[in-house]
Amino acid sequence: MKTESSGIITHCCWDMDSKTKARCTLPPGHKGDHYTPYTRPSWNRPGTTWRN
Repeated sequence: MKTESSGIITHCCWDMDSKTKARCTLPPGHKGDHYTPYTRPSWNRPGTTWRN
């Protein structure tokens, strides 16, 4: 869900990777690296990860 005032999707961490501009789609407050499955290079390779 995206809030009108902030433009943030509330059920996602949404931290941005400075290199790829990908957004983290893990739940807010997660532990470990940020991750997004939407930037994977192919169906059989994982998505982008970056340090938390």
